[in-house]
Amino acid sequence: MDRVNVLYLHETSKISGAENSLINLVKNLDRKRFSPCFILPEDGPLVSEIKSLKIPVILIPFPKIRYGLGVLKTIGQLRGFIKEKNISLVHSNSIRTHIYGSIAAKYTGIFSIWHQRNLITNEIIDLDRLFSFLPDRIICNSAAIARRFQSRGHIPEKVRIVLNGVDTVSFNPSIDGAKIREEFAIQPNEIVVGIASRFNLQKGHETFLNAAAIILSCQTNLQNKIRFLIAGGAVFRSDKKREQYLQDVAKKLGISDRVIFTGFRKDMPQVYAAMDIFVLASDAEPCGRVIFEAMASGKPLIATDSGGTPEIVQDGVSGYLFTFGDSQGLAEKILYFCNNPDLAKKMGQAGRKRVEDNFSIEKNVRQIEDIYIELCQ
Repeated sequence: MDRVNVLYLHETSKISGAENSLINLVKNLDRKRFSPCFILPEDGPLVSEIKSLKIPVILIPFPKIRYGLGVLKTIGQLRGFIKEKNISLVHSNSIRTHIYGSIAAKYTGIFSIWHQRNLITNEIIDLDRLFSFLPDRIICNSAAIARRFQSRGHIPEKVRIVLNGVDTVSFNPSIDGAKIREEFAIQPNEIVVGIASRFNLQKGHETFLNAAAIILSCQTNLQNKIRFLIAGGAVFRSDKKREQYLQDVAKKLGISDRVIFTGFRKDMPQVYAAMDIFVLASDAEPCGRVIFEAMASGKPLIATDSGGTPEIVQDGVSGYLFTFGDSQGLAEKILYFCNNPDLAKKMGQAGRKRVEDNFSIEKNVRQIEDIYIELCQ
């Protein structure tokens, strides 16, 4: 098979979980077999990151299709780029770019892939399902997402499940979190319970803070021995006020002195290393990248029993599951880990092994490359 030119499309140039998954994919792609290039809508952190990998990027806007303005122009630009660069495959990574990518691919006689990273729960009509006849393959990063495309009790053959992968070298239990603990004046004997995500209504920060308040109010022996760390910040404009709001929530609960807001961090391996327990409190996370990172770091997990999370976290083996919004249930499981450190350590080790066996970035990339080969050989 000749070297395959792959065009990646994404609808934002900001960086969050989905974008980090995309970066990890192209960073580990076999460049002898695949030549990647990108089209993004505007300049931003993702453009800089992709260019740092020596991958070409051009900027073309992706207007909202429902409004019609500029749609035909963008499709024309995509068709021209595909022909000029001899593209064999379009890999679209976001809802808006799916339609653009597939139409441009159809017009130029090449293959298209949709990478689905979202659960659709509030929409009356699932547009991706409605137009799922367009792409040649649909990659879903959990079975929960794949069920969006189920028909008559079966998932179509074109739909492939490839869970996220994690760099098990960058995230591993041997990394030292001492600098993070020093930065935030965390004492060596203090237990750190952490959460990591962008600020968004669905991420469950209120549940986390309410659980912290329950623990601190009923366990006086822990009041000076436990800290609650919130890593992350606002990525999108709609979330800009969330940090101040959450700080106000902590203040109203009377726990501000026990809660740490780190803001956006580029040293997440060290941040995980500073934690003793990791919490994912999101509502129906499709395939939470932070779960893999925490597991790779050897941290025991407490995560919501929804979305794609039960496919990753084995309840009672590598962590515990709880119901979204159940602050009392979360508090009880945190306390159980605090009171059973040997069990917590054992579950952290089990999570690390599960990642090594099933969720390495190398395995993730090879599965996606196999789909490319299947289409293009």
